[in-house]
Amino acid sequence: MTGTLDGIRVVDVAAGAQGPWAGALLTDLGAEVIKVEPPEGDWMRSGPQRPSKKGLALATLGLNHGKRSIVLDLKQSKDMEVFLKLIERADVFLEAWRAGAADRLGIGYKDLVKINPKIIYASSSGFGNAPNNKYNTRPGMGGSSAAMSGLGSISGPPGGPGEIGRFQLMDLTGPLPIVQGIIFALIARERTGEGQWVQCGQTLTGICLQAARIGEYFASGKAPQPLGSASSNVVPSQSFKTTNGYINVEAPTQGIWRRLCQAMDMVHLLEDPRFETDAQRVVNRSHLVALLEARFLEATTEQWLEVLERHDVPVGPVVWSVKELYSNPQIAANKLIMTKEHPVAGWVRVPASPWVFSRTPAQYKWVGPVLGEHQEEILREVSGRKEVAEGRQ
Repeated sequence: MTGTLDGIRVVDVAAGAQGPWAGALLTDLGAEVIKVEPPEGDWMRSGPQRPSKKGLALATLGLNHGKRSIVLDLKQSKDMEVFLKLIERADVFLEAWRAGAADRLGIGYKDLVKINPKIIYASSSGFGNAPNNKYNTRPGMGGSSAAMSGLGSISGPPGGPGEIGRFQLMDLTGPLPIVQGIIFALIARERTGEGQWVQCGQTLTGICLQAARIGEYFASGKAPQPLGSASSNVVPSQSFKTTNGYINVEAPTQGIWRRLCQAMDMVHLLEDPRFETDAQRVVNRSHLVALLEARFLEATTEQWLEVLERHDVPVGPVVWSVKELYSNPQIAANKLIMTKEHPVAGWVRVPASPWVFSRTPAQYKWVGPVLGEHQEEILREVSGRKEVAEGRQ
């Protein structure tokens, strides 16, 4: 069975998390992705602080699954020659350098489009590539991009200073618009026959994630503040402590609000004028939340899940350990975590593709390659293509 992007070739020079994860998602969709690494390898491969198995950084294995690896020093003319031959036959070039780095190597968009006019040149940076942007030449990391986008201003405990999502929020969210941008550009190329430069920045992604919050500010003139797990415009919509854990509950409509009160044996709240509408519940948030907090502490998470699900209230347990994901029946049923065998590291787990297709399902190949694992194989292909081309002349 073919994948959505079968026949699409990608040359991927991205390092770190954002760009590599975008490339891995493209392999899930059926694309052939060649990861080009410098002699020292992607910097994510090294570092004693990185969780590893048999000497291999597990993050790299997961972020680069399905790719083939070749080592090329792009500052050496012989290796650059091989690289440009790869570009000649590629559909997509993916890079994640700060602005100007590719131009200094002679492989910026204007350089590669001369070699391959149909190339989709995808740049995944921290701060974008716009001219006269003082940040675009700075190293971009997920935390700094998230901070600059304003995400920290709405995260964290009420009254707190704001927080940034702890685990690579932007690094692993940013790849989604990059992949989508590449696919949109490929669709456009089908119509026009022309490639183009696709640019996605982590800061822009962080801003786009706040579409509702930005609208809220312009409507009210008040900047949204940190509210922990709570929503600023729906009450209740947050996590509550139970006798043995936490549970997240949402009541965005009047119908759900009524069912929630019935499920919790708190129908008297329906007669309380302070909580008659969602707007009034937002104004009287502290009073209502205090009442609900006390009630949720009277039973376990499992008991509340059973009764709230029976009343068709949106609810979910707060998962406190990644270990719980492996045994979660919903995650298992949807095959959201894949177990694959690596020739060196052995069995490892990686997340599944976020897209599900009925006719062209994701194709899960191998886990991330060892540095230069496919060196000779790719060099033979480049050489073979050259010989074929010369034979046709």
